[in-house]
Amino acid sequence: MSYNSQQKLKDSIEAIRIALNWSAEKQLTADQLSALKNYAGFGVLKAVLFPNSSKEEWKKLNASKEDLKLHPQIMELHELLQQQLTEKEYKQAIDSIRNSILTAFYTPEIIPQSLFDTLKEKGIEPTAMYEPSSGVGVFVTEAAAAFPSLKTVNAVEKDFLTGKVLTALSSSFPVTTTVQIKGFEETPASENGQFDLVVSNIPFGNFKVYDESIQEKELKDKIHNYFFAKGLDKLKDGGLMAYITTDAFLNSPSNQVAREYLFNNADFISLSVMPDNLMKETGNTEAPSHLLIVQKNQIKQSLSTEEKQLLNTVEQQNEFGNYSLNQYIVLHP
Repeated sequence: MSYNSQQKLKDSIEAIRIALNWSAEKQLTADQLSALKNYAGFGVLKAVLFPNSSKEEWKKLNASKEDLKLHPQIMELHELLQQQLTEKEYKQAIDSIRNSILTAFYTPEIIPQSLFDTLKEKGIEPTAMYEPSSGVGVFVTEAAAAFPSLKTVNAVEKDFLTGKVLTALSSSFPVTTTVQIKGFEETPASENGQFDLVVSNIPFGNFKVYDESIQEKELKDKIHNYFFAKGLDKLKDGGLMAYITTDAFLNSPSNQVAREYLFNNADFISLSVMPDNLMKETGNTEAPSHLLIVQKNQIKQSLSTEEKQLLNTVEQQNEFGNYSLNQYIVLHP
């Protein structure tokens, strides 16, 4: 167990304490703002999977020495949540933490900063932005700093505690920010067609999403495919979608239907292959990812040559065996 894990947990507990005691009438102090910004969530902190019980009970459940070092702070977290929340909210918060361990990886600031610098160079000045998987709001914070034109932001965060931290933090943003603590699939249809920029580091995995508003099964079988389809719904015609997504979206043959849906409803703008260690410092994970930017086009008639390439994958081979790679990437290394 590194000092970093212990510090991460300490910072997150302090941020939660502030967020749960905050109300809209209160102005955050500089120290409180700093503490909220230090919230790191619980990604890869497997100690939070253990129950609210003694060290002896943890040992019976094969807790490692590293897990046991975090026992006092995990107990502090349980006590804080039980004091501040109803029983139903407490259970929701703990379930939310445990469900987010494998997927809550926060984006380093350099990513939105670089993206927004590029958009500004192209003369793009959004007024209404949507962030469907916002974490503690790194994209929102950087967009507010980058775009004087920005009037409103709608941020969605499924994790209960992260959403509470973001709600408190958003009171300090220089742009009107609405925070919805719910799943993307629970957001209302009244938002559709309202935004000129949808941007996020979206979740990935073979998680199915239940959403009656999207009919095609292939668009709901994997959460990353779903985020593309649902994100398009939120955009105005001509609006931009900029997603950091798993490289599997473009490289896996199994996602071809989702790619066809995307490029039949949006024009390809750019693709950047990100370094594998992008989330190493913020999430202790190495995962290949892409930054894909498209522009919604509701009257699209045909695909460009590049878009046809983006639909297809090509079988490749290395010393480890066969693998698939997107045709566009093969042709534009």
